[in-house]
Amino acid sequence: MKSWIIGILIILVIIVGYFGYQYLTTGQVTVLAEDAPGITVTLIITSIMIHQVNGSWITLTNSTIKYVFSSNLTLLTSERIPAGKYNEIFIYVSNATASILGLPVKIPSNVIKIHFVENKDLIVGPGENAQIIISFPHVSISSGSLIISPSVTAEAIN
Repeated sequence: MKSWIIGILIILVIIVGYFGYQYLTTGQVTVLAEDAPGITVTLIITSIMIHQVNGSWITLTNSTIKYVFSSNLTLLTSERIPAGKYNEIFIYVSNATASILGLPVKIPSNVIKIHFVENKDLIVGPGENAQIIISFPHVSISSGSLIISPSVTAEAIN
């Protein structure tokens, strides 16, 4: 009987230790997007990755996300990531459409590279929550196409 109780206690210690370790070494990051009102553009996002200052890339999501440019904050993803300092985000876009004059939409290299404003990197602390607000103001018309700049800025809220 005592060995059964000891076995249950060991399992509980392992479970609590695992979740405690996860909580003490990771933080929650929420990625939101917004755009100035005007042109309605729809992006089909296939991956969002974030770059840690130490050089490693972390995949936040590989899920397909349909994002329609909006002046309202829109949730793209919310994930736990290792605590640390982050300086860049890549958003991979498989398709983009617009409802303006029937123009095709181009995103050079199908990747939107996002840097934080004013060199204010994202800092995620253990057990803490952080937010990233991405603004998509860089849209232009050139050579009969709507072009979304592949370089965008974001605000880190630590």
